[in-house]
Order: sequence, then C-alpha cells, then structure tokens
Amino acid sequence: MEKSNHGSVQGEVKAGAGTATKGVVSPNTRRLALAALLVSLYVAANSIPIDAFIGGAGFITAGIILLPVVSGLLRPRAAFIAAVLASIGLLAFQLSIIPIFGFYGLLVPTMGIVLGSLGFHRSLAYPAVYIVLGAVWYVLFSGGTIFWLVPYALVIGLIAAKQARIFKLGKKGDLTIFCFVATMCELVTMNIGSISLLNLPGPVWLIITPFMFLERTVAVVGSSSILFGLLRLKGPLRLEGI
Repeated sequence: MEKSNHGSVQGEVKAGAGTATKGVVSPNTRRLALAALLVSLYVAANSIPIDAFIGGAGFITAGIILLPVVSGLLRPRAAFIAAVLASIGLLAFQLSIIPIFGFYGLLVPTMGIVLGSLGFHRSLAYPAVYIVLGAVWYVLFSGGTIFWLVPYALVIGLIAAKQARIFKLGKKGDLTIFCFVATMCELVTMNIGSISLLNLPGPVWLIITPFMFLERTVAVVGSSSILFGLLRLKGPLRLEGI
C-alpha cells in the first residue's frame, strides 16, 4: 500500500537524481528508471497492431498487453506521470486509437494505467466504480447488445468476491484479477468515446463483441504472464510493485 503523505514530485526527482553512497542505486532512481523504461516499451508496443478498430482508422495494439504491466509495476503517483508521458508519446507518433479519438484518446491509456495502479496498490473500489459507470453508460446510450457487458459483469463479480474474501487464489490469481481490472478500465474509456464521440450504431456492437472478447483475453493472459515471470525475478530486479 502506498503511503498517503508523500513528498512532492519535485522532491522525488531531486532525491532520485543521485545515488546512495557506496555505489548503491537509490530507490527513487530505480523508480524513475523503471517508469522511463515502461513508458518507452508501452509507446513502442502501440506501434504493433493486433486488430483493426471497427469504427475508425486505427488499431488495437500490443499496448493492451503492457498497460496492466505498467499499472502493476508502478505505484499511483509514478503511474500517473508515466501515463501522461505515454499518452503524449502516442499523440506525437499518432499511434493506436489516437487517430480516431484525437485528444480524447489520451484518456484511454491514462485512465487504464492510473485506475489499474490504484486497484493494484490502493483499493479495487476505485476501478470498480469506474467500470460500473461504464456499464451504465453503455446501457443508457449505446443501443448495443447486452452480451457486451459479459466481461463487465465478470470483473465486478471477481472484485466483489475478492473484497468479500469468498475465495483465495494466491499471488498469481490476484495478479490475474488486477490485470483484468486494468484492461477493463482502458476498455471503459474507449467505449465511452465510441458511444459519445463516434456514435457507433447499436448493431455494430454485436459485430465487434467477439473481437472485444478476444482482445481482452489476449491482454489479460499476456500481461499476467509477463508479471508472473517478473514475480520470479522480483528480488534480483528489486521490483517493489508486485
């Protein structure tokens, strides 16, 4: 859990600018280096298309796999900074869904990364509220198929079960749920934009539902597999987020 009484971002940057004595790299320096690496990898991954975006001239990319990884490895403050920088990178290179949504597209990775990180490191209540809001928005304004809401219902059910401690899945099971939560926060933001900005007609949602199921499955399986691998290297790599 992240402490609430953090210093300013400027203080973190100054503290991380140097290294500890005797050649040991300070924790703040490691965090900054990790954030910079993840931003670079995330932007690069968004140049690799996985599927065409139906409804506009853009692509669903490999970035959906790395987004939950970024959320898991960075605590909320660092995740917010990384999300902003990653969004700027996507805008600069016109990658992923940016050509479709324009400046609104900046919110898609930002909300996914930040709310995903809050779910990982603070409380699942934050992303849960947002996902419920997305489901309500879809029901009220999309005119689309009810099947689109299957992953919404599944992730909310998993969050409720976990919060109620109905089951215990262990570290890997928890990581999988967290990855699912992060990718759904990204999807919610994309859906709101598709409804409110692109005005996708109701029948289109039925057509793209199977593709959405596949994309989110790829995101969860891919990101959780990466985090499982990093979990084994947590000690040597000095990763604090997982």
